[in-house]
Amino acid sequence: MNRKGGLITGVILAVSSAFFFIFIGFPLFNSQSGDQAGSPFDNSIQSPEAISTIANDIDSCVTSPTSDCDQEMAQVEKFCQQNKGQEQNYPFCTDSRVSIYLEHRNMAQITVNGGGS
Repeated sequence: MNRKGGLITGVILAVSSAFFFIFIGFPLFNSQSGDQAGSPFDNSIQSPEAISTIANDIDSCVTSPTSDCDQEMAQVEKFCQQNKGQEQNYPFCTDSRVSIYLEHRNMAQITVNGGGS
């Protein structure tokens, strides 16, 4: 009987460890790996590398637009609107090509998850 109780306890511990990893450990590992690849719109956006990357992305999107560029340019515009008045920190916010790109691609009027009836 003691062997059966030990087996049940072992299974319970294994299942609880698996659930712990799935719900606690896995999201932590994903957030760390996401930071390495990272969006340019994270806490380190003031770094010269991030600003240069965004400026290069704007250049490449203007020359050859794609659906990925549509999303990125929309993120740039949203970020710049949220950080209005800090244009000196983010030179890409004064780049008029972003708004021209969005207008040209008919992205200026599109709202994602806007709701409605």
